Amino acid sequence: MSSIVTGAAGFIGRMLTRMLVDSGEKVIGIDRVPQPPRPGLTVLTADLLDDDELVRAALEDADAVYHLAGCPGVRDHSPGIVWRRRRDNVLAGARVLATVPRHVPLLVASSSSVYGGARDGRPSHEADAPRPVGGYAESKVLLEQLCAERLQDGGMTTVIRPFTVAGEGQRPDMALSLWLAAAREGRPLRVLGSLDRTRDITDVRQAAQAMIDLAVRGAQGVVNVGTGRGQTLRDLAAAVAEVLDTEVAFTLEPAPDIEPGASLADTRRLRSLIGWSPRTDLRDVVRRQAAAAHPLVGVP
Repeated sequence: MSSIVTGAAGFIGRMLTRMLVDSGEKVIGIDRVPQPPRPGLTVLTADLLDDDELVRAALEDADAVYHLAGCPGVRDHSPGIVWRRRRDNVLAGARVLATVPRHVPLLVASSSSVYGGARDGRPSHEADAPRPVGGYAESKVLLEQLCAERLQDGGMTTVIRPFTVAGEGQRPDMALSLWLAAAREGRPLRVLGSLDRTRDITDVRQAAQAMIDLAVRGAQGVVNVGTGRGQTLRDLAAAVAEVLDTEVAFTLEPAPDIEPGASLADTRRLRSLIGWSPRTDLRDVVRRQAAAAHPLVGVP
């Protein structure tokens, strides 16, 4: 097997690439960020919109493509973010969708943010109409629409909606990374809204394995990737305190509109397709993430 991973230098992309290589696959990792090659991994440092000949040839010849590249950050309000989201989430996605042959399995990463949070406390189901709040979620809805067109044209297409992925390599702007850094420095943890808000926290290792299993089984259409279990922010904070062996304090701030009160995946379709769904050991995930962020310091 020869697999392509776009966004291979990103949080989930690094884990997915490692797991594919460890399983014996030959992987081509595409990213604008340089990354070191290693046995089993060929690196292409390129922008998906630059019409690079090597990138185009790789996408045309692969046995499977995992499209994870994009502009992340639900809370990003930096200058030019509207254009970057359109460029990296929609236009780059369109280029990949147009280049990968229809008979090649193409898995595309969307986001659970398209749901706008759990409705009335029930798990979000793939059949629920999108209710995006904010530019990031809106760009993912547009990407999903392009994927639906490819699927209607006979293209093998899987759209995954991951729920709050955590673990080693998590981006520094994400909540758990921010909390770990604050706790290490003795600063209060910034909480938006309430500690009773819940998130469906998904172990990055299991999220990556679910992607691989979905591609292997030729799954089609939209699939949630989550645990189906909500974890409160209070639970997450307790895990941070336990892993770092420290007491934590909090600064409570009003939650902006883009912050849902709860997120929760309906995992029935995922289980029907691959025979299992992720289960997250919260303290293990926090411990691994903390250790990876400070490998020379260690975690008590």
